[in-house]
Amino acid sequence: MEPYAILPATEEEVEAVHAGLRAYNRNYCPDAEDLSRAVRDEAGRVVAGTDCFRMGTLVLVDVLWVDESCRGQGLGARLLAAAETDGCRRGARRVERNTFGFQAPGFYEKLGYRLVGSVEPAVGDYGHYYYAKELT
Repeated sequence: MEPYAILPATEEEVEAVHAGLRAYNRNYCPDAEDLSRAVRDEAGRVVAGTDCFRMGTLVLVDVLWVDESCRGQGLGARLLAAAETDGCRRGARRVERNTFGFQAPGFYEKLGYRLVGSVEPAVGDYGHYYYAKELT
């Protein structure tokens, strides 16, 4: 009988996987920290946020999301600026981000990110784009 079962993960199990990876990564880069942020509206509802972290001199923005009702108000740019500023204060020199063609790659280019790689097509007809920005 197989000693392990591979099953769909709950949110708690996904967090356990992330925690396990962070613990493993600390063996190679002990200088790491979470830089994630959330934005709440007046009713306390989460309307935007980032899932990002710093490892040494790198900030990796894994997720950037803004609710459709709040887009066009600069929240995404403010969240990225916060990650860049927080990272820079803690010694980061570069930010990396990936996005799909249907998610607004031009947004990152307007904010000074440069395209460093792509896979086309990746999801249907859409490309997968990799961006980096050097911090000063």
